[in-house]
Amino acid sequence: MDCMKGMKYIDNNSIDLTVTSPPYDNLRTYKGFSWDFEGIAKELYRVTKQGEIVVWIVGDRVKNGSETLIPFEQALYFKGVGFNVHDTMIYQKNAMPFPEQTRYIQCFEYMFVLSKGKPKTHNMIKEKTKGYKPSKSSTQRNTDGTTKN
Repeated sequence: MDCMKGMKYIDNNSIDLTVTSPPYDNLRTYKGFSWDFEGIAKELYRVTKQGEIVVWIVGDRVKNGSETLIPFEQALYFKGVGFNVHDTMIYQKNAMPFPEQTRYIQCFEYMFVLSKGKPKTHNMIKEKTKGYKPSKSSTQRNTDGTTKN
């Protein structure tokens, strides 16, 4: 069922978590299926409980030699309908298409963690990223640029 039709059956403020991987900036055709991003964003806001989360995983495409930045436009639209952009994470892909000769391999997708108000709960990842080594000489700065003691 089309998600717009399906969400109409869901009560207001009834969903704790939505994780979605929508059509990627026309990178996939889905047999000609079209979708209403703005309507979906509004419906997600309507059905999400106060203090709960939507994780929007999305890729960007290159058009005429430039990334379109559609994922960022979508994040801003989500803010416009009432969501907070609580966090931006990066999903590291396992398989990547070979890029044009003038581009780097796009080995990630954006994960916008959207919250309806302040998140009620969180589950921080405790395991460090493979190969992570904390810096021994990290510098904390004040807003005026001076260093903190």
